[in-house]
Amino acid sequence: MTWQFDETLEKDDYVGDPVSEAAITGAALVRHLDDVRFASLRALRQLLRALDAERIAIGCITPDRQRLQEELVWVSGFGRCGESERVLSCVAFEDEIRDWLASSDDAVSIGIDVRSPAWHELPCDQLLLVRATRPAQGEACMVLAAQLRGGVRLPEGAAHAISMLVGEYASRRTLIRP
Repeated sequence: MTWQFDETLEKDDYVGDPVSEAAITGAALVRHLDDVRFASLRALRQLLRALDAERIAIGCITPDRQRLQEELVWVSGFGRCGESERVLSCVAFEDEIRDWLASSDDAVSIGIDVRSPAWHELPCDQLLLVRATRPAQGEACMVLAAQLRGGVRLPEGAAHAISMLVGEYASRRTLIRP
């Protein structure tokens, strides 16, 4: 089957999902553009829209699994975007993170309740974490963290696509900071 360039696709003809496409496009940009910061922030913006997230960041879960150190962030609305030095406590859901990092799953979705101590730092209903690779014991773990309102189910393959983006960022992040 061939398509003409001027033909529009019907909704049912759409073959990919927006989350996977945003992540794969972002990974390609991060890999091939010289301006890694620009490419990474553009990828975060696209994923924020595709996931309908409030805030999305690439960062690192510390080896003790108790903190998430953001590096780059994109926020919906009028929030500050770009480099971030924000450090979030993961103590409220440390066990969930530890279990996830020991598993083979690329992503985990953690419910944040208004009664949770994490609510003050993460005013969201759900924290979606996607890692680049499974870290060795005692190593930090590069992740994408998305703060979501309401529940979201990642389409099949989307976690792997986001994982590719985080991996590309992890391999080139030294080009951002002097």
